[in-house]
Amino acid sequence: MWQSIKIANFVVVTAMLLFHGCSIYVSTTSKELKKNRFLVLSMYLSLSDSALGLEFIYHNILVFMNSQGVTFQYQCLMIVHLAGGTIMSSLIQTLLICIERLNATFTIQKDILVFVCSNKGVLLYFILSHCIALLRFGMATVDGPVPCDPKNTATTILLFSHDIPCLCIVVAIISCYGVVVYRMIRLQNFLQASSMTESQVAKKKANAIRTRRNAVTLGLIIAVSLVAVLPRSMLAFYFYMGNTSAITGTLIMIINNFFILLNPVLDPVIYVLRIKKYRQYLRCKCLKKNAVSDLTNSTAVS
Repeated sequence: MWQSIKIANFVVVTAMLLFHGCSIYVSTTSKELKKNRFLVLSMYLSLSDSALGLEFIYHNILVFMNSQGVTFQYQCLMIVHLAGGTIMSSLIQTLLICIERLNATFTIQKDILVFVCSNKGVLLYFILSHCIALLRFGMATVDGPVPCDPKNTATTILLFSHDIPCLCIVVAIISCYGVVVYRMIRLQNFLQASSMTESQVAKKKANAIRTRRNAVTLGLIIAVSLVAVLPRSMLAFYFYMGNTSAITGTLIMIINNFFILLNPVLDPVIYVLRIKKYRQYLRCKCLKKNAVSDLTNSTAVS
């Protein structure tokens, strides 16, 4: 059963890498999109999610090799902890996108929020989350190598150093986006209460559209984040309490291979593909490639 789940996991990860590859390609080749801080942070999120996909693929390879050697078992253990660090990094990237949206609601952007969402900050959080993962791996090696068993991902160390912090980050994401929507609704009501010029009426309509979009984004982020993180945290805590039944191990195996991937798979849809200008750039890139391909084929035929 585990190998069947891993095959399905490989298919999902491959599709995820394809989505993020398109997102990164368009973001890096468009000068106009590079100026949008929201899309730059979304590109960093895609890079983090892509790293998670590569870690899943490597772990699948180790599982299919099914070696009982100590070296393979240590590699499997290390990949599990590194993947946990990448998942935490992706959640932090999502929180940074929320903070950037919050900063955009202020007339004058806050320097502290700009610094938190800066490129240096992104790199720092990525390194820090993986340093925690490596430290956790070092602590796990004290007891010696363990087989690539899905139950080994629901340990006490992972519960307190990964699952609970990730749950706290999800709560911070929900809270931050709640504040963003509240501030935009408050600004919209303020403009409605005052006597408005034509430009202010146009601004009010734009704010109303933006509020609706943020509300949709908020709902998607809350739903996906909770489905991806909450079941894993609850089952890890359930496992920690001493309930080691077979169904618990099976559920942890499914959650580790599918539920956790919901965030990285849907990130391009939530943050990038919903942006009209991005879709236009992606369409232009695809049409341009098709035109070049058709021209090459017609030249070869003639």
